[in-house]
Amino acid sequence: MTTWAQDNLSGLTNAFRDALTNGLLNPFQTVLTDSPWWLVGAALVALGAVLGGWRAGVTTAVCVALLVATGVWSDAMTTLASTAVATVLVMLLGVVLGVWMGRSALVDRLLRPSLDAAQVMPPFVYLVPFLALFGATRFTAIVAAVVYAAPVAIKIIADGVRAVPATTVEAAMSTGCNTWQLITKVQLPMARGALTLATNQGLIYVLSMVVVGGLVGAGALGYDVVAGFSQGQLYGKGLAAGLAIVLLGVMFDRITQAAARRTSA
Repeated sequence: MTTWAQDNLSGLTNAFRDALTNGLLNPFQTVLTDSPWWLVGAALVALGAVLGGWRAGVTTAVCVALLVATGVWSDAMTTLASTAVATVLVMLLGVVLGVWMGRSALVDRLLRPSLDAAQVMPPFVYLVPFLALFGATRFTAIVAAVVYAAPVAIKIIADGVRAVPATTVEAAMSTGCNTWQLITKVQLPMARGALTLATNQGLIYVLSMVVVGGLVGAGALGYDVVAGFSQGQLYGKGLAAGLAIVLLGVMFDRITQAAARRTSA
């Protein structure tokens, strides 16, 4: 089966990998790694303050300062780029399937058992098929992270869409809203709390795959941690990389949780 997939699907998978890597991941990574650290740090602090308020901005500033102090700023920005791209893909998948599940009880009954099963699978299991399709590259780690994180985001969005009051949906339909208008102007706006929570959980789940992704060519912080495990002379760098992953997780979590509270208020 693996040989058949590599022989017959390699052209399609390689084209998809190269298009996303060269069109989105590489330019974004270049901006983050080639720009001065203080400029990127200021942008992150401003983003945290805008989305989550002044407390999230302060937390982001502290995390940025500690990331600089660890000495792995460039690798942290490479990991940040991959995490951001993977999270965008998770949310796109989450919105499409989540809205579908939220609007259809039949689809929910069909998809939810598979999503529940995917959440209890060990992370390493996700890497095996994607290694065969995409090879040992950072794109493989991104795809594995998307598949790992998507189930929780999909279910949160589905529950949020389903929680929109039926009377509100009926009132919108009575005014002549078509399906697209109902989704984009009523159900998704009223489920914005679920959307921000799904973003929070998607980010955390994606980031939790960073070290696992380091085993299949993801590089950056994940590789540094793995190298620290296997090579004694790199233990210090591996420890710094582990701390940097924690700092990224804290920064993402505080910003998205604060944003979720503000949208739900």
